Amino acid sequence: MPAVDLMSFDHEAVWRPWAVAYFLLVGTGAGAALLLAYARLVRVAEAKGALIVATSFALASGLPLLADLHQPARFMHFYSGSAPASIMWWGSWFLPLFIASTLLLAFMTGRRGNAPMCGGERMLTMIVGALALCILGYTAGEMSVVAARPVWNTLGFPIVLILTALMSGAGATMTIDSLNGEKGEGRYMLVVTGAATLVAFGLWMLTDTNLSTLAADYAPVGLFGAFIIAGVVVPVVLAVSAKASLLLRGVSGALAVFGALAFRWSTFNGAQLMSKTETAFYGHEAALSQDALRTLAGSAGLLILSLIFVTLLINLLAVRASKQTQA
Repeated sequence: MPAVDLMSFDHEAVWRPWAVAYFLLVGTGAGAALLLAYARLVRVAEAKGALIVATSFALASGLPLLADLHQPARFMHFYSGSAPASIMWWGSWFLPLFIASTLLLAFMTGRRGNAPMCGGERMLTMIVGALALCILGYTAGEMSVVAARPVWNTLGFPIVLILTALMSGAGATMTIDSLNGEKGEGRYMLVVTGAATLVAFGLWMLTDTNLSTLAADYAPVGLFGAFIIAGVVVPVVLAVSAKASLLLRGVSGALAVFGALAFRWSTFNGAQLMSKTETAFYGHEAALSQDALRTLAGSAGLLILSLIFVTLLINLLAVRASKQTQA
């Protein structure tokens, strides 16, 4: 009977911190876009905060993606041919359409001012919601198909990834609304998706030994403390008890975004530190490495600029529309 030797060698992680930033930003934007579609089409509410979050986060997601590709020119290769069997190929179309549609919706919303929504804006809102679903599906599928990473290649991973994106979208909306002195939308969505996240993550932990190994060997405090407690349980409790308190709403929303970041950081980086050929665990990815700090600073700066740009765009167009109406 032949014997087989398995050998491992040192190599750089393929998915760097820029991937964490991209999946957080685009997932949060998609979650806020779905909240926006629900608020406008079902509850007949403006949901200005959700629109700002969806547009800003979508706009800011492009740079981390290009940085993660290592060679930005690779992005153009998706358009030089057809590869319908590739999830990334579909994503290369979904992302620019999602960014463009949210920007157009923000422009239309600001331009009409206080006037009621027209049929075209309602249709565009539906398109934004549909593209948000495509974004969530492609990002979850893009990672779950990687058979070389047992933690990703499970049923639980894409479910929790999508739920935390929805939670983050609702949380970011609550934070923006509270800063604007408004109750806004997102509270009920955060509570529902947070509860669903706890159930899904618990079932995943009980049925997936690979995740249990990652949690035990990589960062049990980070994974359970930062993600489950600070990133899910506390935001849900604060959202339930917030009611009229803008401060509690804002803190709850910010913690929900942090929870989504903690989950992506632990599973994206931690899974790559587990051997592909053995059950061993190698090293530890420093959370405050130069690469990580550069990613966080760059992504945060770009997000702030996007938030300022989108907010000014909507408000200035609204002021202009109001003046034209008075004239």
